[in-house]
Amino acid sequence: MIYMRLKGGMGNQMFQYAFGLNLAHKLDTELKLDLSALLDRSKGDFVYRDYDLTAFNVDHNFVSSPFILNVLFKLKSRKLAKLVMKLAERNKNFIKESDFHYHPELIENVQENNFYEGWWQSQKYFADIENKLRIHFEFKNKLSPISEDIFNGIKASNSVCLNVRRTDFLKVDTLNTTSREYFLEAANRMAELVDNPTFFIFSDDIEWCTDNLDLGYPQYVIDHQHKGYKFTNYMQLMIACDHFIIPNSSYAWWAVWLNRNENKNVIAPKNWFNDPSIDTTDLVPDNWIRI
Repeated sequence: MIYMRLKGGMGNQMFQYAFGLNLAHKLDTELKLDLSALLDRSKGDFVYRDYDLTAFNVDHNFVSSPFILNVLFKLKSRKLAKLVMKLAERNKNFIKESDFHYHPELIENVQENNFYEGWWQSQKYFADIENKLRIHFEFKNKLSPISEDIFNGIKASNSVCLNVRRTDFLKVDTLNTTSREYFLEAANRMAELVDNPTFFIFSDDIEWCTDNLDLGYPQYVIDHQHKGYKFTNYMQLMIACDHFIIPNSSYAWWAVWLNRNENKNVIAPKNWFNDPSIDTTDLVPDNWIRI
């Protein structure tokens, strides 16, 4: 058995699941998901997340019942949360990520009964099972009929997905790495690479995009009536685009990865974090353009 602790939003959970699935695949064993850190509600001023992998065709095999965890964590007791986490780790080989680098020895030396906690944000951790992983990350809900016209517009043009992440990132200095100037510069750079681009703008802050992003090229801001279940309808529209301008977002990262256009151009921020001590060499593929 392989045990993986989930934390963060959808994109983060996808990285953790992908790594765990590969480890379980190596041993021909099961992957069990620990939601104790994810569902803990005792952290005070914190952006809480829910279990988001219900949007995909993944194996929902849990260490502890999500229903029971939700009941326990409604008490908002930090001591209780720590106890639940310790119980999940009990009698297992606990491995915590030490940094953002890819560590091949974790794949090569995987053992039964290992319990992992970390972000594991590198495609190198799951490159061996790409085809299998794509099946697991198929969407449970197909594209909504109300989005068909947008989808058709994306497919009929040299489409560029431009994703803007603002609301929660503005509260965290380490994550607030993109600006209006970044997106304008990226759009101009993309126009040098793509003939007659049409930009489809996806964001958690629609009003800001409408008021601040005049790219000088055909553009459409996709509002949240198209978000769908856990924003996966939104993600499907993003994936349908030919090229990508993304922020430092794991959600956007996965939209790029799930896109199958081998000739796509991808522009990402040079600084994934504002903390220079965090080396993201293994997070951002070499063929992406950084500005």
